[in-house]
Amino acid sequence: MRSLGLILLASAVALASGFGPMASLDGVLVRLYPPSLRLLQAAVDHNISPRLWDRVMLPVLSCPAWVFPAVIGVALLFWVGRQAEKGHG
Repeated sequence: MRSLGLILLASAVALASGFGPMASLDGVLVRLYPPSLRLLQAAVDHNISPRLWDRVMLPVLSCPAWVFPAVIGVALLFWVGRQAEKGHG
């Protein structure tokens, strides 16, 4: 798990340096695979709820792309550290 956390942090740095620190997640997705947003919206609308797209997904997709791997990576490293303190890791 520690390795995954470090990989996610490295991915965050790569995203920020490769696309710019303020590049939104939707912008990065479109640059990497142009039909991605259309496919993602269809999947959310069909499998979850059409309201979720406007209320949750659009605000999330407008955040800087590096934030998501950074937050998940830090959370994993924190969790691994807590497990080690308890003697489980």
